[in-house]
Amino acid sequence: MKKENEQNACEAFIAILNILTGIQYVRRESPDELNRRTPDVDFLIVSTSDESDIIAVEHTILESFEGQIGYVNRSYDIVGSINDGCRKKIPDDRFYFLAIPPAIVDSLVGKNRSRFVSNLSSWVAETAKKLLIDSHTQTDYEGHKITLMCSGSHSQLNGNVWRANQQPENHEIMQTQRLNRAIGDKLPKLRQYKKRGFKTALLLEDIAAIPSTITQRGHGMSSYERSSVRNTVDYIVVLASNKGRMIVGNVWKEKAVWHSSIPYDRRFSFRKMPGKGTVALT
Repeated sequence: MKKENEQNACEAFIAILNILTGIQYVRRESPDELNRRTPDVDFLIVSTSDESDIIAVEHTILESFEGQIGYVNRSYDIVGSINDGCRKKIPDDRFYFLAIPPAIVDSLVGKNRSRFVSNLSSWVAETAKKLLIDSHTQTDYEGHKITLMCSGSHSQLNGNVWRANQQPENHEIMQTQRLNRAIGDKLPKLRQYKKRGFKTALLLEDIAAIPSTITQRGHGMSSYERSSVRNTVDYIVVLASNKGRMIVGNVWKEKAVWHSSIPYDRRFSFRKMPGKGTVALT
């Protein structure tokens, strides 16, 4: 069964299509659940007024860098353990943020993790007492910098150490690479349907705000890669989500038009329909 975020992404795309084309589409099937022999697309959607008007739809999560989702989950867990180790040992009239680079988080398994949490809890407990609000300090761990920040005072946050995001080095290059790979990996599936006369769509559920910066740099693709996408994909829609629900949808490519900067009339926001799993445009 398709995941909730995948279904919601498809419904968001259907809502956008209705605005763009005046045509109402509905989900017909999920080929990747029916075809277990070869990789297949996530959805086929069909026009309610013309059964021959079918769009093959592929969805993917778009990370800022390879392994971002795993890094976020593990870093929350690690900082949570460090916070537990600092309980009642740091000032209770302010709160802190701790930023640990992905390279460190990825290396922490088994005894290494336990040792790291213990050592860093001691360092944070001692260092936090000396930090004033709006100040920060760093410590070195295997050639990487860990940053502790004292961010202010808030009754619901004070006395705790919270996680802060840390981008890897060269993250802009990694964003471009990750975007291009996310698109490139999906082209073979969509190409098979394009050859059969279907329209095609790629839904990028973006958790990294990548296209807003990369579109301004010409997508970061070679001329061959761009040509391959142009010939294979009719629609590319970038979707921002929160806990699996689509919040924003930007139409990045629309048939022959591939926007270098997404126009305002191709930017959509959604609200959830009461009692339903679909979304409505606002």
